[in-house]
Amino acid sequence: GGVTAIAARMPGVRFLKIPWRDVDTRWDVRWRPLADGDTVDTGDTSSVVVHTPGHAPDHVCLWHSATRSLFGGDLVIAGSTVWIPASGGGDLAAYVASLERIVVLDPARIFPGHGPIITEPVALLRRYVAHRRERELQVIDALRRGDAVPAAIVARIYPDLEKALVPRAEQTVIAHLLKLERDGVARRVADAWHIIDP
Repeated sequence: GGVTAIAARMPGVRFLKIPWRDVDTRWDVRWRPLADGDTVDTGDTSSVVVHTPGHAPDHVCLWHSATRSLFGGDLVIAGSTVWIPASGGGDLAAYVASLERIVVLDPARIFPGHGPIITEPVALLRRYVAHRRERELQVIDALRRGDAVPAAIVARIYPDLEKALVPRAEQTVIAHLLKLERDGVARRVADAWHIIDP
């Protein structure tokens, strides 16, 4: 969001990102496209671009292999979970695949976009994957109990959630429902979701 102000003050700055055609034109800057595996100079060293979609289609992490450090952006946050904005390009299956991809890198630390440095990243990444699988089972259970709209599912699986966080929870539940639809487990009829029993 700050790229326009930075571009105005520092005309020589280059802006690099994975292209996201529907969103990139929001800002009046010239983007240099990045691709998975590109190398980006970072001071007196360089890092490798790791495309990690899920939270957003253009999300990337930067991997510094010499120190096994990951600059993680919005992939994970210590002490919380990351929401998946289904109506804003979020994709739950892609997100879980991104988490699993980073587990394989075996980082020693993650510098997230928010919060403290993550010093036991593989354990946290595995907890995130397990949490998403647990949430999926909860969404399936809610559908089986007759909760057919995201608001009802949120009320069942997040009974004590602060009111301000309900819209994000609904977006994440919708992301789960879309994944279940692609997996052939659920289907949507009008605005209601239903489990597909074998």
